[in-house]
Amino acid sequence: MVHGRVLGARLGLCYPSLATAGVLRCRGAAPVASLAGRTVHRRDFSRTSLGFREKPSWRRDEPTPTSVNGTRPEINPAFADIAFAFDIDGVLYKGNQAIPGAKEMLQKIREQGLRYVFLTNGGGSHENAKIASLAKRLGIENPEYLLKDRVILSHTPMRAWDDNIKKNGTVLVTAAHPDTARELAKDYGFERAVTPADLLAANGHLYPFAHLRDSLHKAVQPLPDGKSASAIIDPYSRDIPADAIKIDQILVWNDPRDWSLDVQIIHDLLVSHRGYLGTISTRNGDKSLTDHGWQQDGQPDVWISNLDLVWKTEHPVNRFGTGAFLEALKGVWSAVTEGAAPLRYRALGKPSKHTYEYAHDVLLHYGADVPEAQQRIARPPRRPLRRVYMVGDNPESDIRGANEFAAPDGTEWESILVRTGVFQPTAAEPEPRYKPTVVVDDVVDGIVWALRNEGADVSREWLVGGK
Repeated sequence: MVHGRVLGARLGLCYPSLATAGVLRCRGAAPVASLAGRTVHRRDFSRTSLGFREKPSWRRDEPTPTSVNGTRPEINPAFADIAFAFDIDGVLYKGNQAIPGAKEMLQKIREQGLRYVFLTNGGGSHENAKIASLAKRLGIENPEYLLKDRVILSHTPMRAWDDNIKKNGTVLVTAAHPDTARELAKDYGFERAVTPADLLAANGHLYPFAHLRDSLHKAVQPLPDGKSASAIIDPYSRDIPADAIKIDQILVWNDPRDWSLDVQIIHDLLVSHRGYLGTISTRNGDKSLTDHGWQQDGQPDVWISNLDLVWKTEHPVNRFGTGAFLEALKGVWSAVTEGAAPLRYRALGKPSKHTYEYAHDVLLHYGADVPEAQQRIARPPRRPLRRVYMVGDNPESDIRGANEFAAPDGTEWESILVRTGVFQPTAAEPEPRYKPTVVVDDVVDGIVWALRNEGADVSREWLVGGK
């Protein structure tokens, strides 16, 4: 697999929002097309009521829609410029249970040559590990055919970060499995990646509790370049020892397990002088400065891989996600600053614009069907898009992100909300806060709706059974 080549900076990707954030160097940006306003008609779709949005007006150079319900369907050529982005948890499976028909649906759209990616807020592991997990849960025996180079995790866009940051800076990374996250960061190109456990092992006084040192925090590595986590004696001195560890970026990758340790160390870095662990900025609390001086002294940026407060499992009540950790960190920060300054952070994952830019570029330069040998020579050519359908279960991330994303080339992103995941109507909230283009029972119905919206006379039976 060539995930780093297809989805990474080595191919010179350019995302305006990441460039603005200072973590990506843009090379040869494509011209930006003007965006025409669009009107989205909200409809509900179910297996018993097959109403769908009015078919779009066909361009003069396009043929009229044709039926694709035969054994060997003739797909409308207009499908060449549409694509799909699938959320995973709550859309393709719940817990360990596959959504009925999801595997067959993927096989069908793959056979028809449609472009698609899996755009998930999951993370903390390698993209290949997610492919293996998805294949196992859906019972897919040919993941190279259906899934290869199509998985975009919440932190995958970091593959496209500027090499200068990766080679010259030191990042603190925390996740559900910090040791795995450290190795993944190195695979992304971050040459100096440390975990909270690494810092704790280097200075036992950082955290007074030792209950997880023989389990979660057991896997540790020496700090890079012989740096020390205990070199600072006077927190207010600016005579910084040469071996003092300095953190340049803080990467929170999916569902940290030890919130107490992680919040403590992140706090220490955010009140520090320029990210030197053990120092305290003299600007903290200075009312003459912006935000009373908090995070105004060269402290490291905080990157949160996704903002999902909850996610769907087989348990009847939604489970807390990375967004819950962020809310806890915000609460501590508010107490520390006495409400004088909001926590400054940057977010990836859905609904972040960074993530949708990245996914859109992957779909434009779709390389999943290009031989690896050819990908090593040149990036797959750009294939224009007219419309992308985002299929998700979370209105706050999937639907909001698709609705708010304005692709630079004018491609429309439509949102499809399924009833198999996070969103469940209640008396207090009968409608989703962020309105989708359509609400459907499951992912199969979502694809049926989308293809009908493109003018094709498809059925659920054809999509999952080939009839």
